[in-house]
Amino acid sequence: MRHVILLALIFCVSPSYSEILFEENFESGNIDKDKWTPQGTWVIKDNADDHDELGKHVIEIQGGDVGLSVEDFPKEFDYYADFKAMQNGLTGFVFHGQDAGNIYMHQVSTSSSGHTPQHIRWHRRVGGGWTAEPGAFKDGEDRDPNVWYRVKFEVRTAYKFKAYIGPVGGENDDLSFVSEWTDSQKSFTDGKIGFRMSGGEQAQYDNIVVSTPDFDIFSVEPTNKLAMTWGSLKSK
Repeated sequence: MRHVILLALIFCVSPSYSEILFEENFESGNIDKDKWTPQGTWVIKDNADDHDELGKHVIEIQGGDVGLSVEDFPKEFDYYADFKAMQNGLTGFVFHGQDAGNIYMHQVSTSSSGHTPQHIRWHRRVGGGWTAEPGAFKDGEDRDPNVWYRVKFEVRTAYKFKAYIGPVGGENDDLSFVSEWTDSQKSFTDGKIGFRMSGGEQAQYDNIVVSTPDFDIFSVEPTNKLAMTWGSLKSK
């Protein structure tokens, strides 16, 4: 009986576990079907920009609608990615995806976008129907197409999101708070991540990292290509 009580006390006082939940750097040169259910427009490309913070490969997506992760993610997490908006100046990050017709999809809209440039374009898609609620970049900085940036989305309970943008290679202190949004419709509580690009849109992505909320992914020692990319990141 004493051992049962001791185990109960251990579980009660144990701190919540912080960790990296998912990472993808596309360095294998192939799309990992154990991680993704991609669209046919997802293509691994050589890193033509020769950027120090990127490895040999990135993923390029042109149109094709929604591709999702295999894994579902919890209600709360932090999502980091490097991106370069290209044709039409838009990205398309998916959160809490149930299927292609039921997702949150949030865009970084750069200067060449025909849709509210210099905004985070917060979207929900329910039963295949779209609603968009753009929020202008709060820091007043312009973001341009064909330039690599780093984005961080904070995904929280109560249907709340925050977005931060900074230079590719930047750590948390280098990322500027740009927008926040709460889904008043309370559409989705958890689900898959992914990308959504429509017909004329094109972007490249790299270094996808999902962690538990507020976990400092930059405080640990590097181990692999993400080490080279994130400076001081190592996978758990």
